[in-house]
Amino acid sequence: MSDIVTIERINQQLHRPIKQVQKISWISKGYVLNDRQEVTHLSLFKARLKGVIPAELFELQHLRYLDIRENNIQQLPDAIRHLMQLEYADMRNNRLTELPKNFSQLSRLEKLYLGFNAFSLVPQQLSRLDKLRLIDLSENTIAGSCHILLQLPAIKNIYLNNNRLRSFPFDQLSAGQLKELNLGDNPLTEMPKDAAFKAEKLLL
Repeated sequence: MSDIVTIERINQQLHRPIKQVQKISWISKGYVLNDRQEVTHLSLFKARLKGVIPAELFELQHLRYLDIRENNIQQLPDAIRHLMQLEYADMRNNRLTELPKNFSQLSRLEKLYLGFNAFSLVPQQLSRLDKLRLIDLSENTIAGSCHILLQLPAIKNIYLNNNRLRSFPFDQLSAGQLKELNLGDNPLTEMPKDAAFKAEKLLL
């Protein structure tokens, strides 16, 4: 089944059908096709999904960019493992508390935005995402498991501001490992002695 037919099936479930666009912006909805008529970018930002992601979305196996912000989503289905080409995923402003076990199969993922959800711990599933460069977990209720992020070989940007962290494993952070580490608005009780050398930009 072609990606265009799949989009038509998705549109049948939406309050307002999405259209093909040349480029996805952070305030727009729509999809982008490549020269082979494959959907590579898809935005269902604020699409009134009411917590239910259309199952057909996970048939778009050439998808590299996915935006499903502000849709009251409480759980991601196991079928997300089919999006093996995914490099960028924005799932902010939903109601997620965890990730499915097979989320770690998204081995190409480079940027992941999970801010404004309901995570209480850093998801263990992130530990195997070897290409992940940016993780946004701001505005959650995270209280621990941050060591998982520091073990990621490609990680450069970590956003954990506005959580419930009382401590952070600064001792596991190599000098110059990160471009940016944002821990602002957390009840931290201990600060790094050599903060200036822990990240190019450190916000506490």
